[in-house]
Amino acid sequence: MVTDKCGTAHRQPGCLRLTGPNPDDPVEIDANCLDDPADLKALKTCVEFCRAIGNSPALRPFMKRELVPGPVDDSGLETFIRNATVSHSHQTCTAKMGRDAMSVVDHDLRVYGLDHLRIADGSVLPRVTTGNTMAPYVVIGERAGEFLKATHRLGP
Repeated sequence: MVTDKCGTAHRQPGCLRLTGPNPDDPVEIDANCLDDPADLKALKTCVEFCRAIGNSPALRPFMKRELVPGPVDDSGLETFIRNATVSHSHQTCTAKMGRDAMSVVDHDLRVYGLDHLRIADGSVLPRVTTGNTMAPYVVIGERAGEFLKATHRLGP
């Protein structure tokens, strides 16, 4: 947890680090996944539920044994979850738009503290949408286009 300037505790965000001075040097990414104990608890419940279904009498004739995660204790299950969990599709909220200490971009998609840099993707969403993320991404892109046209006096 980190504490903002108002004294409010927030989950420690992930971070990106440059690994060298060249533009081709890889970027080190630490997403800080599963930092919140509630996330790990929810994934344990999910894996245990799936294991119960897979090992149920109704499905037993179709399997020889459980391969993954296999016979593990609570600690082994946590290790399995931490090693097997990946993030794909619909990444959002990593460069939050807003005015608080955890925000990365302002309402015009400009990155705080950097000149001439805007972010125009799903990362600027302050919260994950409850539906498919494509529609908000399109709106963000369209708004970015409007901001750039106005800033650089382009188009009609």
